[in-house]
Amino acid sequence: MNEVVDNPALDPDWESPAALTLGKRVIEKDAGRGYIRASFEADDSFLNRDGRIFGGFLSAMLDGLCGHAVRLTHDEPGTPQVTLELKTSFVGRADKGTLTGEGWVRHRGRSIAFVEGELRNENGDLVAKASATFKIGR
Repeated sequence: MNEVVDNPALDPDWESPAALTLGKRVIEKDAGRGYIRASFEADDSFLNRDGRIFGGFLSAMLDGLCGHAVRLTHDEPGTPQVTLELKTSFVGRADKGTLTGEGWVRHRGRSIAFVEGELRNENGDLVAKASATFKIGR
């Protein structure tokens, strides 16, 4: 029997409209490690004038991966969290197509989490990486 959830944020598998816009698909997750692996589909609407994926989209993908990794570590579904800081390094060419990313929690306290993430192109080459700090709770 499927239970209707009044607040979709309480469903641990719920994806935000932003994540859906980015074409996010979860491949693997491990709550015990605070780890997520997902793919993103970047089409022509993601491209900058040089024909590569706009850096803001890459940052959004990494922010989503890092946030999802933190969300997996919450004891209570729906625990609020917010990105306090996100540093993105663009290290390779990002063309349209499928990008695969990983996000993992490096350290989590009661109210702060430190997280890292990486995005790779279809050849497995690193295109961007990030480190982030999240505030947990109110």
